[in-house]
Amino acid sequence: MSSTSLPRPRIHAGEGGRCPPLRGRAQRFIRSLASFALAACVGAAQAFAADDLKAFPPADEGMVRHVIELPRQDDEAAFKVELLVGKTVRTDASNRYFFGGTLEVVPIPGWGYERYVLRQLGPMAGTLMAPQPDAPQVDRFITLGGEPRLLRYNSRLPLVVYVPAGVEVRHRVWRAESGPRQVLKLALPGQRTAVVAEGDGEARSIGSYSVRLYSTENAQPGDDTTFFLSGVVRARDGTLESVSLAELARGGPPSLIVTIRSAGSGGYVSADAFDVGAPSPTLVASVAGLAPGQDPVEALKASARDAGAK
Repeated sequence: MSSTSLPRPRIHAGEGGRCPPLRGRAQRFIRSLASFALAACVGAAQAFAADDLKAFPPADEGMVRHVIELPRQDDEAAFKVELLVGKTVRTDASNRYFFGGTLEVVPIPGWGYERYVLRQLGPMAGTLMAPQPDAPQVDRFITLGGEPRLLRYNSRLPLVVYVPAGVEVRHRVWRAESGPRQVLKLALPGQRTAVVAEGDGEARSIGSYSVRLYSTENAQPGDDTTFFLSGVVRARDGTLESVSLAELARGGPPSLIVTIRSAGSGGYVSADAFDVGAPSPTLVASVAGLAPGQDPVEALKASARDAGAK
């Protein structure tokens, strides 16, 4: 391949072979041009932020548009956002309830954004456990049924949700925690030990937990986790908070109570009760979505009574 020599450009140098300095109008022109470019960049950023919301159409009649703006985080990849759509209902504390309905993801043509639309809130349904006649009713936020909707955390764009008037929109922020997993140990009747632990390598805020039983009958003093008997694994929505023993029925054997608190905003409580008198731990009652100050053992007792009455 041949090459062609191009004429070298001629540069007019000033004194000493240097380019002459800019003077007068030229300096003012360059400064004005730089200022204009900076103003244009700032203006474009402001316009983009304003257009983020302009891309989302106003709500139709009978609908309400909710806008969620997330604060900036240093590492947003470590966060998730859960959308909670539902209503506050006064009801019993024992049953698990949910609303019917589908939260649709609707793309916005020409923008590349998405909005979330609930066109209709369906009827409320739930479990059919009969609460105690004298049990007080409580205000509970009942959400749509189905799996939790976890979204990417992005503080640069708002989350925009359209729902029928009267429907509430809340959100929880989840963060992956890198601290050591929770491991709790409890001595049981009959020379046994229970170890309840969050799953290895999982996020603290969501994952699984295990209940393992060990025999201490032939163990050396202080060695209570050598002779494994049996175990079970359960899903968890939160972090392990406590392990205890409690009678769910008067005069009955104590059950192993595992309490879990959600890691997102709200601090909701769930709890599982296991029969640990059998060869393998057996789930006998479970409650979820309890208010932060609600007693999980009382809720489990009501759940166990209702299950036994069926």
